[in-house]
Amino acid sequence: MKISKYSLLVSSIYLLSGCVSQPSIPKVEEAEIAKYEKAYMAEYERIKIEMASSKINKTWVQPKNKKEECKVKSAFQTNKPDYSLFWDGECKDGYAEGLGSTFEIEQFSNRQEIAIFKKGEPDTYRVFFNHLDGITNEGEYSNSVDKPAHYVLTIVDEKNNDLKISYDFGVDMSNDSPAMRMQTYPFYDVVEYFKVYPNFSYVIADLTKNEFDNRGYEFNIKDNKNGKFNGYGFATMKKGGRNAGEMVNGTLVRSVQLPQSYFDKANSIFSEIKHHANIALEAQKKALIIKEKYKKKICQDSIKVDFMDNNEYKAICKEDEKFAQLKTKIDAKLAQIEQQKQAKRQQQNEQRLIQAKEAEAIAAQRRAAAAEEANNQAAWDGFNQSLQNMNNNMQMQQLNNNLMQYNLMPKRYDVYLH
Repeated sequence: MKISKYSLLVSSIYLLSGCVSQPSIPKVEEAEIAKYEKAYMAEYERIKIEMASSKINKTWVQPKNKKEECKVKSAFQTNKPDYSLFWDGECKDGYAEGLGSTFEIEQFSNRQEIAIFKKGEPDTYRVFFNHLDGITNEGEYSNSVDKPAHYVLTIVDEKNNDLKISYDFGVDMSNDSPAMRMQTYPFYDVVEYFKVYPNFSYVIADLTKNEFDNRGYEFNIKDNKNGKFNGYGFATMKKGGRNAGEMVNGTLVRSVQLPQSYFDKANSIFSEIKHHANIALEAQKKALIIKEKYKKKICQDSIKVDFMDNNEYKAICKEDEKFAQLKTKIDAKLAQIEQQKQAKRQQQNEQRLIQAKEAEAIAAQRRAAAAEEANNQAAWDGFNQSLQNMNNNMQMQQLNNNLMQYNLMPKRYDVYLH
């Protein structure tokens, strides 16, 4: 199983400017949108032909601690000189049988698988540990590429004094069906959903819990060969609206308006992945029941083994203490993250306050300018009125002067005509 390492979409496509309803953004039809997926699906059909002839390579191994024939099937390289396999259960007809655990040990690897074995391999559900890499897989067991298994994968990475945890649950890829995976991270406010074909993937990011991101959900198509988005994607915004665009090898080449059918398709894929994630959680519950039965079987003082150190063998009996220690570390990191968030909130609030003050200052300047303009207009109007009054006075004075002249003029009606 290929494990994805914290492929957070925070650095993914940002379709945050503009709105799909803007008339300047072109509309694309289904036929144009489908060109990327059609090319990928045609390639997938060729890959399926190759996959049809493939098989899960497993080897029958005789446990080193068993004198009688008691074969166990292993999917790992068993021909290494430092490889050893041990089985702590019963044997029947030359195969491992019943409730028990295998231990596969190499110089740089320590693997354990707990299950109810039948004819040398887990019958239905199993719990698998890769102790050195901090990996736990709980769920269904499959011995065929034609039978995909539902699982819950937990990865705890404490390297370089930095704790990282991820939960990956869903169903494996088979010869004729894609993998369906949901990934969550306790320390990141994102949930990722993947529908994975051998050559490409549909990727959905749920950012609704991220208070510092204005996106709600994001949908993209990823090329598995180079890990870059290639095709049409969109983001739904928390404040409403959608932004969409066409990506080519990780570069946004244009913003577009997508038809409703494309959003419906994304919702259908979303529901499909969640459906398999829920089945995986149910499979995990059954695997954990088997683990608890195994613990009751071996976690007794009278039970001892001679093929490995008993403290190491019974480490699973003290896993509650280990979980409590891990929870303390998780709580400490969550508290640290909350402090960082609080600092970011304060910084944003201060920035908003600065922006509000700047906006108020601009508004005050505009009000002052408007008042000054109003004063200037009033002064101008007063000046115009003064001119008008002066003009009126001059006209009145002229009229008076004319009247005075008229009164002084001789009244000769034969000379002056009115």
